[in-house]
Amino acid sequence: MIPLSKHIGENLILIQPSIWKREYEFRSSDEVLAKMYFTKFFSLTAIVEGFDNKYEIIRPSIWKTDIAIRKFAHDMTFATLTTNLFRTRGSIDLQNGKKLLLKFGNFKKSCQVFSESEELLLLFQNRFSFKQQNIVTIQRSSTLIDENPWIVMLIWYQIIQRNRRNN
Repeated sequence: MIPLSKHIGENLILIQPSIWKREYEFRSSDEVLAKMYFTKFFSLTAIVEGFDNKYEIIRPSIWKTDIAIRKFAHDMTFATLTTNLFRTRGSIDLQNGKKLLLKFGNFKKSCQVFSESEELLLLFQNRFSFKQQNIVTIQRSSTLIDENPWIVMLIWYQIIQRNRRNN
């Protein structure tokens, strides 16, 4: 697997290829890096294929805003995304005790990902289109992002769910 830090400065695209299907792709200029799809039409569970593995994004409880990720067909989650009450800030808590900080932009359309030392690592920007589309820019090399590339898809899941609630 090629580390994501190889794509520093490139515009990586998160796109929904067909408006009729709940399938999404994470693309670089020349290849599809990962795919995410929902198991059923009204399901909140998403499957992520890519980064040499298969993951499952779930909501552990319908009463909480937390989102968790686990390996496909496993029961134990290894990371959790939590947001504050107004969903303007959040964090991703990894199993090894590390943490990434999230800041959501105006109208909940963009997101910035910071390290614990407040360094900007990833930038998600919405692009106006009939299909749901975001541009991801890797701002700084990070071993945390290279070891856990599924973080991009976890944040994309959060953006999709927020947009569905707002529409």
